[in-house]
Amino acid sequence: MTHMQHSPTLSVCVFCGARPGVSPAMTRAAEEVGRLIGERGHRLVYGGGGSGLMGSVAWSAFHAGAPITGVIPAFLAERERSIAAPPQSVELSHTMNDRKQSMLGHADVFLALAGGYGTLDEVLDVLSLRYLGMLRKPIVLLDVEGCWDQLENLVADVHVRGYAQNSLEPLYEVRTTPTSALSTLEHQWSATFANPAATRAVPVGSIDPAGRRLAVEPL
Repeated sequence: MTHMQHSPTLSVCVFCGARPGVSPAMTRAAEEVGRLIGERGHRLVYGGGGSGLMGSVAWSAFHAGAPITGVIPAFLAERERSIAAPPQSVELSHTMNDRKQSMLGHADVFLALAGGYGTLDEVLDVLSLRYLGMLRKPIVLLDVEGCWDQLENLVADVHVRGYAQNSLEPLYEVRTTPTSALSTLEHQWSATFANPAATRAVPVGSIDPAGRRLAVEPL
């Protein structure tokens, strides 16, 4: 059954690896993320590849009817198998940084699956910009089999050691299912942008040292 859409069409930027990794559960999560993006009436923005988790997300989104924007550096087009990607609007960038800045510009919200150094760079750039107050677009880390545990520990350690101030609002959220991840992004986008005049008080709940709200995931 198609999801009853409660938010406007969003451009959901998915950060993830061009390799599949060793976890079948992660591949299944990537496929479900793509399917839900299409079923909920959103657009997929991603790194433009046709291999690995990127390919899994993109093909599932395509089959679910989502429009797709892929951003890929020309020098990576062969390596990340852009020729094997589904039909999409392709934007060729010159550098990795150009690719990242274009994806940040296209996106309304960000969802991060597991990946390599490029994925980590993209996630950390969003966290840094949110910490500096230069970006309000929300980000959710989809934690499958504890893939983000070590990053959470690292971010918490940066705060514990006094190299970053605690945030009044979370820099990111962690969810363990694609459904809860997309629901969280839709809710956060609406709370932040749909009614900017509304009071944006932090809901009751504890804040961990990394500035992430400790909360029960929505159903």
